[in-house]
Amino acid sequence: MKISIVTPVYNGVDTIEKTIQSVINQKIESELEYIVVDGGSSDGTVEIINRYLDKIDIFISEKDRGTYDAMNKGITHATGDIIGIINADDWYNNGALKIVENIFVKETDASIVYSPIDNYSHGKYVNTFIPGELENLVFKLILNHPSCFVKRSVYDSIGLFDLSYSFVADYDFIFRAYTSGYNFRYVDTPLASYSLDGMTGQRKNQFIMIKEGWRVAADFVGQKSKDLKIKHHIFYINLFVKALLTYPIKSLDPLIIMKIKAYLRQKFGIFAYNKYGNW
Repeated sequence: MKISIVTPVYNGVDTIEKTIQSVINQKIESELEYIVVDGGSSDGTVEIINRYLDKIDIFISEKDRGTYDAMNKGITHATGDIIGIINADDWYNNGALKIVENIFVKETDASIVYSPIDNYSHGKYVNTFIPGELENLVFKLILNHPSCFVKRSVYDSIGLFDLSYSFVADYDFIFRAYTSGYNFRYVDTPLASYSLDGMTGQRKNQFIMIKEGWRVAADFVGQKSKDLKIKHHIFYINLFVKALLTYPIKSLDPLIIMKIKAYLRQKFGIFAYNKYGNW
């Protein structure tokens, strides 16, 4: 078995080295292929990557159409049986690829492996994101993509990331895989760590993300029951209203937001469980 890891990066001089090291320091028996796709960085990122070229199998540095385009390039060049994608802000936890390797070796019917993910802000652990229930993918992405490892055959069958989406192409891909009947395998151990520091830039884009998220499953629910279609509409109306009401809070540091949620969870039981994924 061969595992391919893809890292898309653009001007990630402060974080790319930690990401690279988290990949190349993994210990597995299978062959490991590492692909780094840079979007034409100008901040010193390429210079850092060049230090690790002896550990990187394929390095591409050219202008692209964004993160999902870079991911698609990496997947296209990948020759592994299993493909994982870890962004330049994030990193794999120790032993992550060994866990993934063991699952795919023992459970040949598994197509996608996913897990909880540890959240960090300013280098400090904040909390652990717990994925929601797969059946709720019809409403939103209930897992975090950096924790996902996908068989190459899935990409070959359903295609790559849809570049018509600016922010939710990962949700679209996972939803297509789920509705195509592929077997998802959940593992309790967090496989990756996610940096919340880049989330502040999403504040101004959250309404675009909501609109795109609605589009992902709109055609699917339209072909199902009228009841599901109504639930889908209501879910996104509520999501839009919630986004409006919490918009001022989103300007706060992610660490502060998580601390507020942790307090409410402990004190009042709010956010104790979320079937759509618990941040």
